[in-house]
Order: sequence, then structure tokens, then C-alpha cells
Amino acid sequence: MFVLTIDQIDSRSEGDAVPRLLTRLADLDTVLPFERTAGDEVQGVLADPAEAVRAWHAAARDQRWSVGLGLGPDVELGESSRASRGGPFLAARDAVEDAKGEDARVSVRATPAAPEAAVRAASDAQAVLRLLALVLRSRTAAGWRAVDAAEEQPEATQEQLAAGLGVSRQAVSKALRGAHAREAADGAVVAERLLGRALEACDGTPARGPGGRP
Repeated sequence: MFVLTIDQIDSRSEGDAVPRLLTRLADLDTVLPFERTAGDEVQGVLADPAEAVRAWHAAARDQRWSVGLGLGPDVELGESSRASRGGPFLAARDAVEDAKGEDARVSVRATPAAPEAAVRAASDAQAVLRLLALVLRSRTAAGWRAVDAAEEQPEATQEQLAAGLGVSRQAVSKALRGAHAREAADGAVVAERLLGRALEACDGTPARGPGGRP
């Protein structure tokens, strides 16, 4: 399982952003849905590493959150995240506290006493997510519009995307390059694989990868 604990940065001056984040996270495939656990903190449980990366992405996009990602098989699931416990929850708590001191605002931890292979894979996934966080932070509004349009219409040509956005094809091409769209998409897949590898190393059971594939 993957547990994400997400804590808002400086909520006193920025206001409560939890409702907006929960709306973004609502369409994810979760084991236990994301919910407010305390104050300006959100937590959810997922089985698919691809969905875990999507959840991180939703939080990282607007740069208001510190994200701790814990993973491992030793969970006791209740009716909600708040009513659940286990190693991944402890790992996520440690991770979010660590993330608060990191520029990229994301940390990944394997369950306590996880094998060294799991710890290494979790650390590798963390490194990729931190690089991706810096890429997302560098995107302009035009870059986000182009990336969103491309993700919503994956079969569309740049000419079609440009028509929908009311800009030139050259502007779309420039925006996608500047947003490092292809590199970020490739990096997300690598992060998914590494998270799946870390979970597999914890208990020897192949984790679901992108699209539910082992």
C-alpha cells in the first residue's frame, strides 16, 4: 500500500486550500479516499503506484503542499485513513516532516524495518519526484495550459491543440518544450516503476504498475 500525507504550507497566510486539493484528488483510484485528517492535513491510501504519483502531482502543481509518501504491506485498514494504522502510515508521517525541510517538498519512505532493496528503491523514487517537482515549479501559465490540453486530448495534433487554445502551432510547440512535457511524463513513469519496485521488495508481491500492470 501507498500512504500519502499532505500538509499545507503556511495556511495561516494563504487560507485553507484543503477543499480545493480534495476536489483534485477525488477522481483517483484509492483504497481509502483522501480526507482531511487534522487541521490543514490530508491523507489517503492507494494500491497503484501510478495513482500515488498522480496524487503527488495534484499536490505539487500549485506549490502549497509538503508531501510524504510511505509504502509497505503492513497496514491495518479501517473505515477511513484516520481509523487505519501500520508501517506505511508511520513512514508517511516521517516523510512529510522531512519534506517540510526540502526545497522540492516531497519525501518517500519505506515502512520501518523494510529490506535494504526497498529502502534503495524508495530513495530512487524520491530523487525522481524531487527532480520532477523542480520541473513543475518552472512551468509558466502558458506551459500548463499546453500540457493540460495535450493530456486531455492525447491524440490531437499540435495544430488541433493550437486551435482549441486560440494560439499558433508554434506557440504550442514552444510552450510544451518549455514545460518539458515529454521529459516530465517519462519521469513520472520512472517514479511509478520505482515505487512499485520498492513495494515489491517489501513483501515479495509484485505491485500494480501503470494501468494496473505488474
